[in-house]
Amino acid sequence: MNRYSSAVLIGIVLCTSGNDRSFAAGNGDANANVASTATPEEAAIQAAAYKARLAARAAADEGFFLGRRGDFPAARKKFSQAIELDPKFAPAYRLRADACLKMFDWAGAIVDLDTLIRLDPNYAEIFNERGFARRQLGDLHGAWDDFDRCITLGTDLPLAYGNRAEVELMLGDDSAAAADLAQAQSLAATMPESPPASSTPSARKNQTHHKTPRTGTSNNAKGTTR
Repeated sequence: MNRYSSAVLIGIVLCTSGNDRSFAAGNGDANANVASTATPEEAAIQAAAYKARLAARAAADEGFFLGRRGDFPAARKKFSQAIELDPKFAPAYRLRADACLKMFDWAGAIVDLDTLIRLDPNYAEIFNERGFARRQLGDLHGAWDDFDRCITLGTDLPLAYGNRAEVELMLGDDSAAAADLAQAQSLAATMPESPPASSTPSARKNQTHHKTPRTGTSNNAKGTTR
């Protein structure tokens, strides 16, 4: 069973795809045009950046397979190595955050999720994950803000409504929680029989095959699911 979300798997496929030259140095034609007009110094910088990106991809690949074997500390070290090699390689932050979540390192995950949000402030799923980590640390208002942002970005994700409802129950806002739970159930009812994949590793591990997201005093909220 994959230990990473679909978004992460897509990221790793992009990292290793022979057609995804844009990750490193733009597409082939554009890169050729730049090379033809670059000074020797610029060409050397471009070559070094491309080499660093390839090395970062290789390290991230190693970390990915270590994570699939359940060795999350070793996986995190590889993702850190990838980031050191190429600090602009976004998939490594995504993978390292996921490893941190699996190791209950909520604060470490938030650091990487913050970086991803700076890189792409419209990445709804990352807000959902950061909200989960904040909730685990007891930052209910911060968690609510993140779940709300995920929903505001237009993601019809039942899990985000369910997560926000759970926090609202913790904050004592029962009417808002009831409204969000109803919306989560309504969205889930329109989805296929298999439940939508959770964007938080802890929730994914404990997700069962039912359409209604769990809310209230679930184990996920207490951080005791693994």
